[in-house]
Amino acid sequence: MTKDNYHHGTLKQDLIDKGLQLLNKEGYEDFSLRKVAALCGVSHSAPYKHFKNKDELISTITLNVINSFKDSLNEIVDKYSDPKTQIIEMGKQYIKFMVKNPDYLKFMFLSDFNKTIIVKENEFINAEDTCFDIFKESAINYFKFINANQTNYTDNILIMWSLVHGMALLIANKNIQLSENYLKLIDKTLNENLKF
Repeated sequence: MTKDNYHHGTLKQDLIDKGLQLLNKEGYEDFSLRKVAALCGVSHSAPYKHFKNKDELISTITLNVINSFKDSLNEIVDKYSDPKTQIIEMGKQYIKFMVKNPDYLKFMFLSDFNKTIIVKENEFINAEDTCFDIFKESAINYFKFINANQTNYTDNILIMWSLVHGMALLIANKNIQLSENYLKLIDKTLNENLKF
């Protein structure tokens, strides 16, 4: 049996998973299909059965990461219609996803591949079709639910996102060690602080 046969049809996904780890570790310039093949334990030519070059693999990795996170957040949108419950559950899902997928967190927010969201004149620019956009829309629905007279929620969305994202970073990177279940703590924190 050759090295390439070892994967039994999982090579493409293995290349994506190991490629993500390599991108996070070495960045774009030092990334190569040859290095990913070595990490997967296959011949240097094996990745070319699935990807024509490193950019195509990186593009696939990017879509895989973003779509996985989007799907995770959209599950909450589909499951909960009450605005307060939805934003609390989304905050918990956001953090849970990042804690379970630290390579995704690093790729989306701590690498050269992140998508910068610009805040200008109380508007989020460059947020369309991002994971943040799903979070933002859920937050807007909540703020409309509690205060229909307010028209701009940018500052409050930033505060809420900072709370959720900051907790995700701290827990995923093991910067803090909690004595209780982190989802229980997040649920309590969000319930007590959603009083904008």
